[in-house]
Amino acid sequence: MKEENLIDKLIKGEKVKCKACHSGYFIPFNTTADKAHSFYCSNPKCNFIVRIDPVIEVE
Repeated sequence: MKEENLIDKLIKGEKVKCKACHSGYFIPFNTTADKAHSFYCSNPKCNFIVRIDPVIEVE
């Protein structure tokens, strides 16, 4: 079984528990999970954010 990292799980829209507060879950910021570049914790007391820098190749 292939192990998936945090970013892959977030992009697929899986429910991932916050690594900082362990009580909230990551939610995409202002868009759907497959298009998001930022995910924030659903716990209002936690300010943890995951940001993704997309890799763009130009030929």
